[in-house]
Amino acid sequence: MKYLKTPLQVVSGSLLRSENLEQSVAESLQLLMDTPLGSWPADPDYGFVFSTLRFEIFDENEGTVFSSHDHQNPIYKKKISGSSKNLQTFAADLKQSIEVYEPRLLTPKVVMTYLREQRQIVVEISGVLSETDEAFQYNSVINVWN
Repeated sequence: MKYLKTPLQVVSGSLLRSENLEQSVAESLQLLMDTPLGSWPADPDYGFVFSTLRFEIFDENEGTVFSSHDHQNPIYKKKISGSSKNLQTFAADLKQSIEVYEPRLLTPKVVMTYLREQRQIVVEISGVLSETDEAFQYNSVINVWN
């Protein structure tokens, strides 16, 4: 089976495709994380919130995010670090999006870890590829609060 490559590329009038399922799923997950939530008019639920939080204020002690205009009321009370088992984490939100937008990855699990010194969030996604029943692991880094 052939899968679309991301970013989309046209070669000789056709979209470039790959036969590598793992690469295709990884590219799909990265696109989901890189797309600001609500930025795609055809489906405003597609995307992930961190693309829109790069200039907000992050309270490292409480793990909450504040608007740069209002330092009193957090925008999100969810924790940055944590796993998708805890509904009060952003990892749980990402897991829900993966379940909707990447059905080729079964039983996804997401772990997010905030690295204070590097100002990065390490994202670890695992699951099982539906077509092959093979274990799948994908890691990514989100640079935030620069």
